[in-house]
Amino acid sequence: MKQTLLTVRDIVNFAAEKYSDNDFCKYFRDDKICVKSFKEFREDCLAVSRYVKSIQSEKMHIAFIGNTNYEYVACLTGMICSGNVVVPFAPDISVEEACKLFDDADIEMLFCEESFIDRAKEIQNNYKRIRQVVSLGDWHWFKNIFDTYSSDSEYAHLSDVEINPDDCALIIYTSGTTGERKGVMLSNKNLASNSCYDTYISNPGETSLSILPMHHVFCYACDVLKVLYDGITVCLNGPLVNLYKNLLAFQPTSTRIVPLLCKSILTKIKIAERKNSDLSPRDAAELVVGKNFTKMLAGSAFLSGALIDELAKYGIIARQGYGMSECSPRITTADFSEDNKYSNGVLTGVDDVRVLDGEIQVKGPSVMLGYYKKPERTAEAFTEDGYLHTGDLGYIKNGHIYLVGRKKNLIILSNGENVSPEEIENKFADDGIIKEIVCYGEKDRIVAEIFPDYQLVEAWKIENVHEEIETIVNRVNSILNTDRQISVFKIRETPFERTTTGKIKRAQFNFAEDEAK
Repeated sequence: MKQTLLTVRDIVNFAAEKYSDNDFCKYFRDDKICVKSFKEFREDCLAVSRYVKSIQSEKMHIAFIGNTNYEYVACLTGMICSGNVVVPFAPDISVEEACKLFDDADIEMLFCEESFIDRAKEIQNNYKRIRQVVSLGDWHWFKNIFDTYSSDSEYAHLSDVEINPDDCALIIYTSGTTGERKGVMLSNKNLASNSCYDTYISNPGETSLSILPMHHVFCYACDVLKVLYDGITVCLNGPLVNLYKNLLAFQPTSTRIVPLLCKSILTKIKIAERKNSDLSPRDAAELVVGKNFTKMLAGSAFLSGALIDELAKYGIIARQGYGMSECSPRITTADFSEDNKYSNGVLTGVDDVRVLDGEIQVKGPSVMLGYYKKPERTAEAFTEDGYLHTGDLGYIKNGHIYLVGRKKNLIILSNGENVSPEEIENKFADDGIIKEIVCYGEKDRIVAEIFPDYQLVEAWKIENVHEEIETIVNRVNSILNTDRQISVFKIRETPFERTTTGKIKRAQFNFAEDEAK
């Protein structure tokens, strides 16, 4: 039964009381797997909350920069539990961009890991409003915080904070795939309502591997808040380079992932299968993903039906959900049934979702408060009757969303036709040699830039890549209407530039005319 939880702290308390000493989080430290229970996680979060309050009692905006590890998760959650506004950034943010975004977000304090301290000093020299920079140090430093500010300490009363569920708790800056970066304001209520739904609940005993950047709400809400609500175990992967080692070490049952990584894992499995021709497809897959791994929950970009079917041959059920930062982030969640496996997920039931003039629009408790200090852009984001413009084209069938493309990416031809580049790009999803493709309009023609999967090219001993891709393009063109056919294709030597959630930055392909339209 759905719980009435209105804040992140409510979720932390609910999980600690319901799941108690069960394993919440597993992670590597000094080449050993460490484990934290749900109760221990609550204690660590509250210790951080007390520590922050001991530094300054007034509410403030706190920037948070670090790589994903257990202390990162506990510290970020603890800051939200303290009633402050947390603004997480990618650990590779430049000094120049940090100064710009810190000013936009009204940052007063910076928590960062030791490797960022030199950049933090530069930021302080250029941005004078930071009152204090706190080095997160190493895990020994955190252990001292957890112990010193425990529930048995003299600071225990500092965690007795009254939190208004409707106040801003988290500001997430959009990735800026085609335009300016905006600070999405999410309240405690936004985050809690979007994580406490029963449309999809993990089964008891499941273990999820968290591999995406935690400073994005997709990862934080799904791999922390939803995991707390469901009572399953999350394993922290850390740097992406550890992925295949940790799949075998943690033996997870599932992971939340982006389609680009789905395809990379499939490629790795296919190579293993070719090298071990005596093994069954599933046995070959287990060499890569482990014996328990059966589910992928994909988001951020389109997961093709061909990829879904191909992974199924190896005993992996891949499904996709759909959302955006402005919706905290889920609009749909994965449906692991066969009936709607090619959809973009089943509606969570949390928000009211409609389609108007082909566009998906959302209204409800998950929808953001607005863009920080941007009232005009906030007003533009909503319809007159209060629905959020997602900018995504699609339709709803049997309670599932099916996406067609993005309004702002449409190619407008001189004959008046509106062509969705995503519809064309998705036709190539079943061709393993094509790893990435972007279609765009140029001189009233449709042009495609293609980045081949050079790992497969080598494994499959393909001698003429251009000729192979030309054959594929011609095959796809043969099933497209004339005005949607690719006139020119270009082969890239390097991958497309992407955001940290795996989305291709399309501004260079004539899509930057305006997000504001």
